[in-house]
Amino acid sequence: MASATAPLRLPGLRLVDLRELRGGDLGAVLEEQIRFWRERFLLDFAPSAKTIRSFLDMRNLPGYALVQSGRPVGYSYCIREESKTLIGELYILEDFRDAAAESRLFEGALMSAAMFPGVRRVEGQLLALKSLPDTRAVFGRRLAVYPRRFMLCEDCEPPPAAASSAARFSRWSDYYVDSAAELVTAAYAGHVDSAINDQYRTFTGSRRFLLNLIQHPGCGRFLRRAAVVAGNVRSLKLRGLCLGSLVAADVGHITQLCVDPEMRGQGLGRELLRRSLSAFRDAGSRAVSLTVTAANREAVRLYERAGFRTVREFPAFVWEAQ
Repeated sequence: MASATAPLRLPGLRLVDLRELRGGDLGAVLEEQIRFWRERFLLDFAPSAKTIRSFLDMRNLPGYALVQSGRPVGYSYCIREESKTLIGELYILEDFRDAAAESRLFEGALMSAAMFPGVRRVEGQLLALKSLPDTRAVFGRRLAVYPRRFMLCEDCEPPPAAASSAARFSRWSDYYVDSAAELVTAAYAGHVDSAINDQYRTFTGSRRFLLNLIQHPGCGRFLRRAAVVAGNVRSLKLRGLCLGSLVAADVGHITQLCVDPEMRGQGLGRELLRRSLSAFRDAGSRAVSLTVTAANREAVRLYERAGFRTVREFPAFVWEAQ
């Protein structure tokens, strides 16, 4: 991303506290963003846009709007979670979107998020961002940036069955939450994704992450029939899981796929993915999407062999205080 000293293509752009605006003020930006997500990623952003408008009307959405001649042309908001702040979104109208404008808005959002009392960590994943953020120091600490991929499989056929004889498969039940949290924590120990999402590092964090996927519509509507778990035939311990949600009426999204480190290399991940894709197809989904860290080459290859293609590369980022 351009540095803070890069000239703006359109002079006069300034940052305004989002709490000075109301939902209607961002109407044009949100409407374009709904079209952008639908056309580029097949995702229905309308429910999220409705929530954003409601929080703006309540003056309860911290963040910044990018304003040109009194007109909002972009915005970014953040969410506080104890000692961590999440930058939840950043979007700029296409006519105003360039590296310098993105940098102005991103840097303002990042510095504001880092200044919350007691915050030790800021993180986010911004699918609409065109450029990777600059990694220069903010408050004496450098920003860590991790390229990720948004991948899409349209009308893809599930790969051939590759079931492992050491596992049995079943659909998701909320009974599995605690076992799944233990699996997620073990699967991501020392993994690059645990640097991106620190919830993976502990049982408590993994459990909260899973409950968000299952219960919160912001992650899409959880589709139980597309959520598959695998367990060892001799115990109730989960060895793998694949979870999915509907992000549009006819589009699915793989929200989590992980395998116990002791079971890797046996085709378990491929079989979990196959079963989930089959369930999405049976539910009427014309496409399925997912996101994956680019450095996770083994997972990227698995998805490519299953028919997924990379639609966009986007940044995940982390800032941590000393």
